[in-house]
Amino acid sequence: MTTPLIGRNVRVELSKTEGAAKTVSAVTLASPGVATSTAHSLTDGSVGYFNAVTGMVNLEGQAARVDAPAANTFELQKIKTTNFPAFTAGTFVPITAWSTLSRAASYKIGGGEADPIDTTVLLDTIRQNANGLLAAQSVSISLKLDTTDDEALDLVRTAALDQAYMVFRITLSDGSQRIFRGQPSLPGEDVGQGALGTGDFGVTVKGAVLFLPPVA
Repeated sequence: MTTPLIGRNVRVELSKTEGAAKTVSAVTLASPGVATSTAHSLTDGSVGYFNAVTGMVNLEGQAARVDAPAANTFELQKIKTTNFPAFTAGTFVPITAWSTLSRAASYKIGGGEADPIDTTVLLDTIRQNANGLLAAQSVSISLKLDTTDDEALDLVRTAALDQAYMVFRITLSDGSQRIFRGQPSLPGEDVGQGALGTGDFGVTVKGAVLFLPPVA
């Protein structure tokens, strides 16, 4: 039985501290891909991102959640690497601490609409299109504001000004998660007479948003 997606008891978190990068020597071409990292010590459900990737460049900057960890390997949950180029080298950077964006009021994950490619030829009487590259995904988060920023919102502002990347983890009421990494924009602020101040900011996603089940 499925669980309806309701905006209640939803936790939005963002990366606060990162651990030491884990050297990754290989990633299989599979669904999901399996990374080889000697004595990585990562646990089931750990979240991080790939960095300094060569070969399988599709993984560069991509957020990932660890699944089925063994002593020297771990699965990249819901990441299909079957059609990626061969992996040469890279690292996996785990997130070791999170900050909760407690003032988050809603979020919206935008789809990555494909650019149309005109394939029309002389014989056609109706324009023909094929799908080109998918657009970068984006996420918008709306806020109910206090007069001063909490820790999480301060981290967002700092990252926006530094044009830095952050990892985001959204956990729904049943434990399902949305994981992504991207660059946030500066949060705005909207205040009206006698009304609660609101705001919002956007995140340009690096790679893709992962829609994941609860950690087993």
